Amino acid sequence: MTLELLILFSIFFLVSVIFMMFGQGGGAIYVPMLLAFGIPLYRAAATSQVLIIAATLSAILVFQRAKMIDWLLVLIIEPPTNLGAFLGGYLSPHFPTWFSKLTFAFILLIGAYFMIIPIKERTAIKNAWYLLHRQVGEYVYSINVFTVLPIMFLAGFVAGMLGVGGGLFKVPALVLLGGVSMKIAVGSSSLMIGITALTGLIGHALVGHFDPKLAITLGIAVFLGAQIGARVGVKIEREKHKKYFGYLLIFVAFFMIYSAFHGR
Repeated sequence: MTLELLILFSIFFLVSVIFMMFGQGGGAIYVPMLLAFGIPLYRAAATSQVLIIAATLSAILVFQRAKMIDWLLVLIIEPPTNLGAFLGGYLSPHFPTWFSKLTFAFILLIGAYFMIIPIKERTAIKNAWYLLHRQVGEYVYSINVFTVLPIMFLAGFVAGMLGVGGGLFKVPALVLLGGVSMKIAVGSSSLMIGITALTGLIGHALVGHFDPKLAITLGIAVFLGAQIGARVGVKIEREKHKKYFGYLLIFVAFFMIYSAFHGR
């Protein structure tokens, strides 16, 4: 293993620990880090998808034991997300990189604002045929599928295009628009972003962006880091979880803005 690859291995391990605390695959940081080491954007995006899959497979083992995954919710909202992720990965060469990064940062800042300001998590509301009513453990919520599904498609498209798992978009959308508990959103996101990343990876692979050696080496690092991060995430209080996640979104947004103006 070269020195550069060893440094990347160590950094990716630490990032995986931090991001998986919030049910994130870490793609938003993986991509800029790979860019900093001279890897082209869309090759970095494809590598990031592999790392996200490794991280989520690791974290699911922890979140499922903690009963933080709503499997029915995942089954309903993942199809449009996956379609968007595939199209985003396949059509990625047609978008200027600076435009993609700035759009990504703008969406993150909006999500961060609403995650940090005090917003009470909603409980189940009136019956309607378009509402999905769910109870997972102690958490009860209703989600408007006609509102959330188009947003999930958009989240998948941007995620597939940039090489991120989509959790940075999905978690705020589920919590703020769906009234889903932060714990359930984080746990379910850990499963969904892995599926989304897989479809995005297929799109990138079809246009020649995949580097197996780099992806497998760094995949081991994020798998190990995700085990630690997921265990910490289970123990964080809900309200603190939301605020910490909001601060994380701000950090990632400014990272992407910097990358847009100084990136490659």
